[in-house]
Amino acid sequence: MSEEECEISTPYCNPTAFGINILICMLLIATAGMMAGLTMGLLSLDKLNILILKMEGSLLEKRYAAKVAPIVDRHHFLLVTLLLVNAGANEALPIFLNRLVPEAISILLSVTCVLLFGEILPSAIFTGPQQLQIAAFLSPLVKFLMIVTSPISYPISKVLDYCFGDDHALQKYKRNELKALIALQKESQQAKLHRLDRARMEANIPYCRSFSKGTFTKVDIADYGNLNSEFPTPHRELHSAHGTRLHLDEVTIIHGALDLSSKTVVEVMIPIAKVYMLEHSTKLNQNVMADILASGHSRIPVYKEHPSNIIGLLLVKRLIVVDPDDQRAVKDLCLRKPIVTTPDESCYSILNEFQKGRSHIALLTKEAQIVEKCWEEEKDIPPNVEFVGIVTIEDVIEELIQEEIEDESDMYVQGIVNHWRSKAKKHTFHPAGKSFVKTKLKALAERARLRVRDRKLLLSGSDLDDLRNRSMIQVLSPSHFVGHSDSTQHLEIISESTPLINQ
Repeated sequence: MSEEECEISTPYCNPTAFGINILICMLLIATAGMMAGLTMGLLSLDKLNILILKMEGSLLEKRYAAKVAPIVDRHHFLLVTLLLVNAGANEALPIFLNRLVPEAISILLSVTCVLLFGEILPSAIFTGPQQLQIAAFLSPLVKFLMIVTSPISYPISKVLDYCFGDDHALQKYKRNELKALIALQKESQQAKLHRLDRARMEANIPYCRSFSKGTFTKVDIADYGNLNSEFPTPHRELHSAHGTRLHLDEVTIIHGALDLSSKTVVEVMIPIAKVYMLEHSTKLNQNVMADILASGHSRIPVYKEHPSNIIGLLLVKRLIVVDPDDQRAVKDLCLRKPIVTTPDESCYSILNEFQKGRSHIALLTKEAQIVEKCWEEEKDIPPNVEFVGIVTIEDVIEELIQEEIEDESDMYVQGIVNHWRSKAKKHTFHPAGKSFVKTKLKALAERARLRVRDRKLLLSGSDLDDLRNRSMIQVLSPSHFVGHSDSTQHLEIISESTPLINQ
């Protein structure tokens, strides 16, 4: 072929040169695509997310994050290196294409190849689901390029650091951003449940809640198991103990923990008007101890003369050794001083005070210093000092977990109230109200007192059968009422072993 015809490399004119030019063009396109993909993939990685993966990720995620973190930390150095190599590959591509095709065609091929194989596809791949894995795999190559191009890229990166700042600081989430992030996690769970519900309805698949109703064969049960594995129930979706998704309880508690710092104790307190208190000279007889039991509290404020002069807290557990027949005064018992704080105290601050073990109840007043000074000097608190309420560790924890906490006393007292209210609806002759429930609780307290007394006598050598005969107490029962008025009601002797509530 003539010399003019061989200006463009062809397989017929110069097969070796043609092959070399083809390989160089492919290498330049691959290099440009890889640099563009790494630019998008590495620079779009969040430093905070990488740090989180290093701390709490899986073993593979920790390994990948450890490889990528040193590169991403040098933001400007990485940026200049990748752009420098990418620009060199893009500029060199038309030179070698001109040796294969005419100039006009080489420009068209260069733009097409660079746009498709050097920008679009690499960006989609390097920012896809395997973004971190690909970045970690190519991190040695990136480090090598940073070393090779350092005579040019390093000075430029330093100039950028000086002009725009060293971009090494972590952009941490704000409190509201964290709440929004958690809320989005909760919303995504609910959206998935709606999708599962729609899929169940379209497939006509009922929930496998219970097999107690109807007759099911082994085949039916097996079918239910297969269907529920494909379409899990909402309960399983939300409360599974496995997986990485947040449970609804976790979302609620996290929201409560974030909100608790902005709440003060006055927002979670019990108003002083609703607080059960005792006067210090009150005699601990049977009725008073029954009232204390009926209150359901473990700590009771004790005041002297007027409610503002609170002198301490009575721990109800100390009454286990108190005999009502002795009629000891409340002031004769060991009283503990509660925590005193102002209404604007934060919930976290009071929670830290509770953790010290001094007390699990705090009094709220604007004159907290005056109250503490009076206690230190053993003086009475002036009547003008006003307590606005109390706050307990249970109140703070309830605000933290965003749910009510019911202990044994709450459940038992509420059960008695509900039981006798339902009885009152069925039997018109049965008296209902707080006084009736109070009488029931007094009977319970009396029975507990007799048990303590009998155990003491048993230790002293008394006969067990004789003790049981003496442990008969009066318990109110709907079947023992005579007549319709309160004046005609009487109590019947029932054994101690008889339950307080007969279902």
